[in-house]
Amino acid sequence: MREPTAAQLRSLYRHCYQLTEIFRQPIHMIRIDERTGNLFILAGEEESIELEIDPEGELLP
Repeated sequence: MREPTAAQLRSLYRHCYQLTEIFRQPIHMIRIDERTGNLFILAGEEESIELEIDPEGELLP
């Protein structure tokens, strides 16, 4: 089982804060893609927001 990098955790905190406190959107799932090592976030009222954070903490387009 992979664990997130320190950079991913910092980025995760920042993005989760923005999603919940600023945009008022629920977060449904946070997982690490074992193949890529990217952190995946599924959020939004209708699960329509998908974010990926690479191991360096950068948000992928």
